[in-house]
Amino acid sequence: MEPRLPTKTDGVFRIDFHVHTNRSPEGIHSLVEIIARAKRVGLDGIAITDHNRLLTREVAAKLSKIHDFLVIGGIEGGDLVRHRTGDNNAHKHWIALNIDHVPRGDGMGELAENVRDEGGLSIAPHPYAMNGFRDYDTLRFDAVESLNGTRRKEEVDVKAAKGLGRVGGTDAHAKYMLGHTWTDVYSSSGSLESILENVRKGNCTPRGSGIPLHVILAFYFAVLGRYLFSEPCELIQTGSRLLRKFC
Repeated sequence: MEPRLPTKTDGVFRIDFHVHTNRSPEGIHSLVEIIARAKRVGLDGIAITDHNRLLTREVAAKLSKIHDFLVIGGIEGGDLVRHRTGDNNAHKHWIALNIDHVPRGDGMGELAENVRDEGGLSIAPHPYAMNGFRDYDTLRFDAVESLNGTRRKEEVDVKAAKGLGRVGGTDAHAKYMLGHTWTDVYSSSGSLESILENVRKGNCTPRGSGIPLHVILAFYFAVLGRYLFSEPCELIQTGSRLLRKFC
């Protein structure tokens, strides 16, 4: 059954800040399909955060106009941070929104500053996952993803966030994962600039819950089926990498 977001009050805009399309390696559905589903379930906007592939703010603005729906351009990166210290955090993920260039920096703190200088917003996604920044509060992120739809419960203590905006996102890789996790942003106008500024100020609240297990399983079976029938060699290589990593 397709989820439906509850009735909202005036001045509240419901945004999913962590959404993937088929431009991500394991993404299932197209950008157009994702937007249509997001509108249908009752979201007011979504941030497109494909892995290491930027949707620029210019393209996002055109999509917003075409679909009469707020699309925030962005990227979820992880191997683009250059570190000159002995700490190797290059595999850890970060989200950057509302930018026109892939951000870079000598470390996550500098990268976050470069995003801010371009008028963008940086988010620390799934901070307590293996590929998350647990020290997000020291790295100059604008916000932290305290509720990720694939991880079942809120992860970030209010005091630990130290004034950072706390957001929620599904981390959806398929359209049917949308509508379970989102962020209530308190904004008078609902414009892109107002949405981002209110997140920076912490005027937002993560909402919803984890994506139901049967929905997550449906996604994994879909990905498995695609690899089995169209990319079996890639499936073997991926499995081999995971075995070497975890065994």
